[in-house]
Amino acid sequence: MRTTFFTDTLRTATILLVLLLTPHLPAQAQITIADEDTELPDYTDYYAAVEALEAGDYATALEEFRQSAAEGLHLAQYNLGVMYYTGQGVEQSYEDAYHWLLQSAEQGHLNSMFNVATMYYNGQGVNSALMQVWPLSLFSRRQNLVQAATWYQEAAEYEHAGAQYNLATMYEVGEGVQQDLGEAYKWARLARDNEANGATALVTRLQQMMTPEQLVRAQQAYAEWVLQYRS
Repeated sequence: MRTTFFTDTLRTATILLVLLLTPHLPAQAQITIADEDTELPDYTDYYAAVEALEAGDYATALEEFRQSAAEGLHLAQYNLGVMYYTGQGVEQSYEDAYHWLLQSAEQGHLNSMFNVATMYYNGQGVNSALMQVWPLSLFSRRQNLVQAATWYQEAAEYEHAGAQYNLATMYEVGEGVQQDLGEAYKWARLARDNEANGATALVTRLQQMMTPEQLVRAQQAYAEWVLQYRS
């Protein structure tokens, strides 16, 4: 349950399946000070869900996560989405998984962003009706790839290693984005810095594909990104 599954290749993109049992801030999240009029989140239902889940009471965990998710807690939305995706304690539903993961992603939860992107890439729970009708399925597939790249970009900007790696592979072949080996190299280098699986091999492959001039420009783009966001 606590194992993180990243892709070795985007062609078999894999969702990140981790139930978050304790509240935490996503990487590089901005901490804000609430004023007197700000309504703070209520973790009561969330903690009840966690206790039930750890006790193996999936029915109670599901109900408590639902309550907390409906109240807008992004951690509960994420966990509920993962439960629907895996079918843990509930009938599996990619549509419901996408619904809750998207709500969490829109609140800035990084793993949710990654999972939403991956579901778009795999066509899971998104545009289900269109995917059954040709040629609408071809149009839907292209649109899904654009959305996948967009969400990977969102998570990649906040140093999600898996998102950086997957975004690099999309730039490498031009899926959902204009093919750009320089951008692919930049994101692959950033993914390698964050120890993403397969990133070292991807960097090597991209270096072999680029001209010396392209490689110099790509290395400069990588250095500028690091200087701007990591210094």
